[in-house]
Amino acid sequence: MTQIQTSAHQRVLFFDQIKAVMIALVVVVHVTLLFLPGGAFMGLSFAGRIQPGWLTGVDFAIVDLSNTFFMCMLFLISGYFVPRSVAKKGVADYLKGRLRRLGIPFLFGLLVINNLSYLVSQWFQTGLLRGIPLADYPLNHLGVLWFLVVLFSFDLLYCGWVKIFGDCFRIDDTIPPPGLFPWLVSAGILAVIEVLMAMQGNFWLKLMNSPLDGLGAQGPHIFTYAFLFFLGCKSASHQWLERLDAHLVVKWFRLSIFLSLLLLGLCAVLAMNGHLKDEAIGVARLLAFMNTFIGWGVMGYLLLWFQRHQQSCGQWLATAGVDSFAVYIIHPLIVVVVMGLISLTEWPNFAALVLGGVASVLVSFGLSHQLRRVPLLARVI
Repeated sequence: MTQIQTSAHQRVLFFDQIKAVMIALVVVVHVTLLFLPGGAFMGLSFAGRIQPGWLTGVDFAIVDLSNTFFMCMLFLISGYFVPRSVAKKGVADYLKGRLRRLGIPFLFGLLVINNLSYLVSQWFQTGLLRGIPLADYPLNHLGVLWFLVVLFSFDLLYCGWVKIFGDCFRIDDTIPPPGLFPWLVSAGILAVIEVLMAMQGNFWLKLMNSPLDGLGAQGPHIFTYAFLFFLGCKSASHQWLERLDAHLVVKWFRLSIFLSLLLLGLCAVLAMNGHLKDEAIGVARLLAFMNTFIGWGVMGYLLLWFQRHQQSCGQWLATAGVDSFAVYIIHPLIVVVVMGLISLTEWPNFAALVLGGVASVLVSFGLSHQLRRVPLLARVI
């Protein structure tokens, strides 16, 4: 009994550590968006301070490469814990809990954090809403909360499956993790789907200009997210995420690094020649095809590395992972305040990006940890 409890504790430890790193990366990426040509986040933009050069290409590559794995990883881990919870609580109680756990933060984020972020952004010279009537502000827009909407939709689909076919969750680790061929097939099929979805640019643009703006930005990846969520559900029954083939993971990770360096070099060259903005659609479609081939390797390596180093990473990082859900909800306002204050300085763009990213992460996690010390808030965030 003791051995089983220790094993379960360790699994939760490294999953929480990964969540902390992924959410920190989400914050950094949203800071990086401010420094892209035409880029903005919650009504704030540093685009007016940008000079064409290699740094713009690096920023573009960081945003796109990060998007190949960080939200994918969050859906994979989220799906991993669903079957066990549904089996323990039952469908009705599980959905009630999820509605409270996701619904209350969603409403708070939508009505308070997002709206306040847009209102605060116009206080700074880098605000895009300065001089615009309040009636024209993008209030009550989804923004980063798209993740909660999609996650709850996947929860509903899984619970519907259980309701129709019955709950057959049980641990059976005799079935080995998928090998190279299934991963290649899944990556190839999803790569084609990603390209086809990315080609529906007008549809996603309409969504991005509507209150569902977050879904417009992430909609092209929805089938990949669904695949990974339900893969996480399946993995829970066979403990696949704890039994990865290290040799396969390392080989695929090398491929991911190679493809990432190719994309990074391409973006840097286009940026230095002043063609990055003109070729943005082509680069985006190329990345859409490479998305799963890069993401699979990075996710596999992160799972393998953190599982092997969970003790050295420490409890503090796992605690940050527990706090990370609240960080995701509140970080838009933190980013606006931190980057708005930095916009008042004359710091070079590179220094503003690095210091702004670090400060936004530290303040977001610090505030989240303090909020979770309040028992009532800890129950919902």
